[in-house]
Amino acid sequence: MRVFCLLAQTVLVTVGLFAIPALPQGLQPEYFPQTIPERVRYSDIVCSGTVVKISQAGKPINVDGEERSQWIATAAIDRVFKGTLGPNFVEFKYYGFIPPPGAIDIMTRVMADFRAGNRYLIFLNRHGSDLEVSIAPYQMEIRLAPRGLMSDESNVDLSQVLAKELVTAVQSAPETIGRSATRYYSWTEELIGKQAIPLVEPFLSSSNPLIRYQAAWWLSFRQVNSPVMNELNNAMRDESIEEWARSGARERLGDIAAGRYVPAAQK
Repeated sequence: MRVFCLLAQTVLVTVGLFAIPALPQGLQPEYFPQTIPERVRYSDIVCSGTVVKISQAGKPINVDGEERSQWIATAAIDRVFKGTLGPNFVEFKYYGFIPPPGAIDIMTRVMADFRAGNRYLIFLNRHGSDLEVSIAPYQMEIRLAPRGLMSDESNVDLSQVLAKELVTAVQSAPETIGRSATRYYSWTEELIGKQAIPLVEPFLSSSNPLIRYQAAWWLSFRQVNSPVMNELNNAMRDESIEEWARSGARERLGDIAAGRYVPAAQK
């Protein structure tokens, strides 16, 4: 597994993020909607909640030309960012991958993978009176920390709240969520732009060396300073972390030395 870099920063639009209207039902994107604004756009409802139960929901069906299992998740919703939900507990349908007979290693779209006891940022669409994951062929949910953040509902910037949720998620589970830390940092940046940098900087002091490396790697595309360089050098030599991280640090240091992918102000 390797962490891949974005060679150019995404233009960030946070104003009105959670007011983006959903597309008409049945209209699917031609590619995976990776950014949070895109996921919001394709959803009627964006909420956070803890999955308390999953169960099968009938026979396998065909979804975009592939056979998929049907599942129902029951979730305790703690916050709604877009749309409306009535009860605290909701049920929604999602789909799973069914490997062909005899298949050992096959490339397929990553689909929803809800687990009871985990809390997620959930993207849903309405189909009549039923709820379903926003785009069936793709994994849209984002795992969050077990507990939500407390805030004053009457005076809150939802982009800021969600950005802090993403950062807290990395802090809460460094051995699992933390393995995708750079993705969470970039999602945070999509929401609040350059304000994400001071939220990521404390991870340079994490007790987890893989978290420290990912923070240094991510920050190095936005600012190059002594703490960032020191941690990249430490990661390059740290035998306690995996080879993909050591080689990633080594390659990034080489790029910086050659002036590649360095923040424009620091070239």
